[in-house]
Amino acid sequence: MAAFLLIFSTPALACGNDEATLFSCLAKDQSHTIELCAVRDDAAGGYQSLQYRYGTTGKTELVFPENRRDGKKLLAFAHAFDKNIYVWSLRFANGDYTYRVFGLGDDAGVEVWKKKKRLAQVMCGERPHAMTSDIRRAASCDTKNPFGAAGCSENPPSRK
Repeated sequence: MAAFLLIFSTPALACGNDEATLFSCLAKDQSHTIELCAVRDDAAGGYQSLQYRYGTTGKTELVFPENRRDGKKLLAFAHAFDKNIYVWSLRFANGDYTYRVFGLGDDAGVEVWKKKKRLAQVMCGERPHAMTSDIRRAASCDTKNPFGAAGCSENPPSRK
């Protein structure tokens, strides 16, 4: 019985032994897990090799980028305060699709877009584990945010 509980209590998408979990949540319908994993490298200035993972306990549906060392150049971060709510996003393109992992105060999730049409949104069903300052340092700057480079700075700008 103890082995049975151990198998089902361990998330299938858990970040590897050499990785830290910078973001994780279970989807509202409890069928999918959303994660951002990275490798800590103090000599290189902190977390490196950022990678997005999405899937169920039985199947990993998407890992991006395939080579985690490409994460810094392929995953783009931005953040700001919208009134008094902290908002952040991590965007990446995979073929014709754009994915956006995001946080809005205590809420978070992931969206999938094709051109300007949102195809899916999966919200977290719990308050996510999110280390946004580490995600910011492990990713590139999303200069397409409304604040440009300022939206990637250590101190997030404020939308009035």
